[in-house]
Amino acid sequence: MRAVLEAVFERYPRARGYVLDDQGALRTHVVVFVDSEQIADRDEQSDPVREGADIWVMQALSGG
Repeated sequence: MRAVLEAVFERYPRARGYVLDDQGALRTHVVVFVDSEQIADRDEQSDPVREGADIWVMQALSGG
């Protein structure tokens, strides 16, 4: 998963700060799904990604 994110950040460098914190972990209110399954490793993003997988990066909404 991390390699996929890095490829996206190469193309869209400003996206990194919205997705990852200063330690490289997913930000608190960001969730990533690979083929409808939420990734388990939020710190290192080491979850496997098959070629052709659908990847969704979403920001959780909070508040009332």
